[in-house]
Amino acid sequence: MEKEFALFIADLEYGLKNTKCAEDRNLYEKYLAQAACIMGKIILGAPKTEIFEEIDTNERLWGNTWLQDPVYKKSANSYKKF
Repeated sequence: MEKEFALFIADLEYGLKNTKCAEDRNLYEKYLAQAACIMGKIILGAPKTEIFEEIDTNERLWGNTWLQDPVYKKSANSYKKF
């Protein structure tokens, strides 16, 4: 699980560095911050309920925001694999 999530984080960083839409950069920073919360809980061995609560927060964030540059598809696909 850690490796798949780490790949998602790497893909978010790729999106941040490669997006051509300035508006997307702020969202990538928010996604990375949320991902850090999830990864921290995973690594520290938090109860699954806490991890799933963070994942739900991440789902809401993605569901209420929209990236413009198609480069986001890479991180969206790695999140699905996670």
